[in-house]
Amino acid sequence: MALKASALLLVVWVSLSALLSIVPLPIRIDLTEGSVYTLSPGVRTMLASLDEPVRLELFFTAEGSRDLPQIRNHALRVQEFLESLVASSNGKVDLKVIDPQPFSEAEDNAKAAGIAPITADGAGRTLMLGLLVSGATDQRECLPYLNPQEEAFLEYDVSRAIISVSRTQRAKIALVTGLPMDSSFDPRSQRMTPPWQVMAQLRNLFELEVVPPSAEKLPDQFDALVVAHPKGLAEPLLRAIDAYALAGGRMLLFLDPFCESDSAPMGPGGFGSGGTPSDFGTLPSAWGIAWKANEVVADRTFAQRVRARSDTGLATVDFVAWLNLNKEAIRRDDPAFGVLQTLILMSAGSLDRTEESKLEMVPLVQSSADSMLIDGSKLGPFADPSALLRDFKADGTQRVIAARFTGVVRSAFPPTPAPVEGSAPASIVVVADADMLRDETWIQEERLGNLSLGWRAFADNGSLLLNTVEQLSGNQALLGLRARGSSQRPFDVVRALQRDAEQRFRAREDELQKRISETQQRITSMQQQKTPDQMLLLTPEQQAQLERLQQEVAEARKELRQVQFSLREDVEALGHRLMLLNVLLWPSVVAVAAVFLGVRQRSRSARTAA
Repeated sequence: MALKASALLLVVWVSLSALLSIVPLPIRIDLTEGSVYTLSPGVRTMLASLDEPVRLELFFTAEGSRDLPQIRNHALRVQEFLESLVASSNGKVDLKVIDPQPFSEAEDNAKAAGIAPITADGAGRTLMLGLLVSGATDQRECLPYLNPQEEAFLEYDVSRAIISVSRTQRAKIALVTGLPMDSSFDPRSQRMTPPWQVMAQLRNLFELEVVPPSAEKLPDQFDALVVAHPKGLAEPLLRAIDAYALAGGRMLLFLDPFCESDSAPMGPGGFGSGGTPSDFGTLPSAWGIAWKANEVVADRTFAQRVRARSDTGLATVDFVAWLNLNKEAIRRDDPAFGVLQTLILMSAGSLDRTEESKLEMVPLVQSSADSMLIDGSKLGPFADPSALLRDFKADGTQRVIAARFTGVVRSAFPPTPAPVEGSAPASIVVVADADMLRDETWIQEERLGNLSLGWRAFADNGSLLLNTVEQLSGNQALLGLRARGSSQRPFDVVRALQRDAEQRFRAREDELQKRISETQQRITSMQQQKTPDQMLLLTPEQQAQLERLQQEVAEARKELRQVQFSLREDVEALGHRLMLLNVLLWPSVVAVAAVFLGVRQRSRSARTAA
């Protein structure tokens, strides 16, 4: 009876699978970790808000990736995700999958669109895996290469591209700054200075309107507000920014406790302070954001190496107030920050929530636990990096240097003593450093004499600004998206087996090399004891030493081959166990459960009939 039920269940399963491959049902159950096959609610909202159709063209070289399972599996995952977008768009999104064969017209079109060919092997074989997104007005966004390592950001990247091409015009950004970021006249050189590269890139990607600190209001219509090192802002402008936050505004704030790019004017002694704190009035504390002027994060783990004077002259030391942050300090599941690799900050501050805050704070950049807070007065043009390092005492606390604050804020200018809350949740990203926007901290111009060869970025400071502005100025869906889980699952057990075998291999190899070296030293020592006319002749003792050495080498190589063979045996045995589980055990469990439920149901029916 059980055998018949199992056979019947197998037939039904195969038939159902064949039927669903031809006629898919509108029913899906996503049991994967992180629900990687389920669209986020924000993406569904974004698709529903599309006014014009969007075309997706997926370029994938199927033949060129035939022996690259990681690429092929990722391409299948991408295609399935895009098909989910099409199915949920009510006809607003169309997908076309193109195989750009080498030397074909499709390959030429892909290259012209910006799809990047990727080298697949050392023989020069290339493949493509990129996406071209086109809007109704022929606006295009190209994702040159959909890297399997960045699968977690696939949903965000594609959604951002769809939103970008569906716009009829570029996003408008309002900028308020107390820094000389724009082109200005330098009285010392008597010439105009070029704008900072962040300004040039903002103008290239967005419609930028600079709001002077003396202005009394913000522009009438804009998509996001950037405030970089506010200083001397007029009260009407502070009130306008406060009202914008109360209405659910989107802001990127650079608040610096000691902005070295904005030196204070010279005092009676003829020297400036070398840096000034940002002055944003009572707005941060009223909204629920805590930060302190003149308190700078010092971090020994991420300290920037600088040349400084010491007792013995110039020396390279760790400047704990200047930070060179790697990806370990950056939040990896945030689409705007997760792709960043390196950030260079100068005298950055620390962020937190106030006790009365109703905002949700998500840390985006953090110091290490090997950090402390120092007073900004110790910095400036006469700062002594060696003294700061000598006096450094870590307190084991990680400081938040950049964070995303979301929620309803309280007004800094309530009409009555009672607090006034906003009408919509605001989204505010705060970075406790403004010096990071300077060209010297992240980008360098390559020159050949008077000829400019372009710019080379050595840090991701500019990407932080552009990614965050793009996220804040986009559709509301982008603000709620986070990195998704990955469909790729590493073979952790196999990797553990490989690591164990490699450790044994390396240990035996090191032992062999040590024995060879010792034997060669003994032979050399015996050679030095011989007379010049005997140097080319081997003594019986030397001959015996060489024979023992060759025997040791042969035995060691045999042992190493055995280690590698054992590794393959372990991996194959694991594969056989997994095959038995998947092919025999679990189907048997399902069959037994089905038979048990069937017999139980029949017994109940019989009792009911009786």
